[in-house]
Amino acid sequence: MNNQMLKAIFSVVGVRNGYDEVEAEFSPFRDLKVKWTRSYRWISFEVSDYLCDAPEAVIESLAVTIFHKIKEDGRDGPATYSDVVCEWITSDDFVRSKQPVFVRRFRGLSLSTVGDHRDLAESYSRLVERGLVKRDPDIFIGWAPVGNSRSVGRASVLMKVVVMSQVLDCDSLPDDVFDYCLYTQIVHVGMGFNAKGVRRGEEYDALLSRFPDRAEMDMELLRMGLHL
Repeated sequence: MNNQMLKAIFSVVGVRNGYDEVEAEFSPFRDLKVKWTRSYRWISFEVSDYLCDAPEAVIESLAVTIFHKIKEDGRDGPATYSDVVCEWITSDDFVRSKQPVFVRRFRGLSLSTVGDHRDLAESYSRLVERGLVKRDPDIFIGWAPVGNSRSVGRASVLMKVVVMSQVLDCDSLPDDVFDYCLYTQIVHVGMGFNAKGVRRGEEYDALLSRFPDRAEMDMELLRMGLHL
């Protein structure tokens, strides 16, 4: 799909929602997202180019959802995407084709699990061996600098990418604490895409509580000035 086709689909949906002029083009964002600027009668979209090979039905459904959110001005909470959109962006083909692009666009992300002192692959294997997670052959795990952030890492659920802070690449951190840090991001990916936008804090907390001596792990991270 090219920009002309994208604009045509968004224009049709836009007219139905009261916009006289609609612009839309693909943009190489790192994350899968849609940005827009608008006035009362015109609106312009930048759509992630991860969607450039999506079927027309997916783009049309996405446009309908976005215009609904704009009309409601966010009063209904997070967007609820249709089955056709969710099935496409959570498919194995989507992950395998878009993940390498996401990894290239993530500034500073290493292509290896091996750091100066730690190997994330070894930690992942320990989590699998302990029965805390199931091995996912599609998941990508790497290191990246975090700047001023004190977060242990971050995860992209759609891209199945786990990025761990290079602050953790040290000998002074006990193995259990290190494994817990990785676990917090792996289970986040394992929860899958939140298609309906419902709150999942309790579900996530329950998963973290499966880790042995979780309270001690949290206290150690607090002592180090780190957070999940």
